[in-house]
Amino acid sequence: LEADGAEVILTRRTDTVLDLATRLRLADSVEAEVLVSIHNNALPDGVNPFTNNGSSVFYNHPRSLPLARALQAALVRHLGLRDLGAARGDLALTRPTWMPAVLTEGLFMMLPEQEAALRSPAGQQAYAHAVRDGLLAYLQRVAAEPGADVP
Repeated sequence: LEADGAEVILTRRTDTVLDLATRLRLADSVEAEVLVSIHNNALPDGVNPFTNNGSSVFYNHPRSLPLARALQAALVRHLGLRDLGAARGDLALTRPTWMPAVLTEGLFMMLPEQEAALRSPAGQQAYAHAVRDGLLAYLQRVAAEPGADVP
């Protein structure tokens, strides 16, 4: 993304825990244009992950839906998993923001082949490229239609 002219601000570079409120304050303090929280999915006990898996993106406010759709399309294209869609979710990282904010669920860490992909450089690259391509598609569309809602 930086090579494409974006300023990328990571909330963390290690596995250290950073609470949600701190992440939100950081995004707000740097006047972020978008907030993307990257996750890996799991299912509660009793739900079969072999039949209920795929990629999805969650958003809360309607202004975030175009970003969610752009990221979802890129996740499906790059990861090759079932399209679980972009869905509204009342999530702590997407609810209180003024900027478009989404949470991605790219792969299911509880499935052996998807966990292996998450551990491999190729799988990590595929996920990273999906997020990059989805963000670029969204930002290019916003730039092409200033002041307009992005469908």
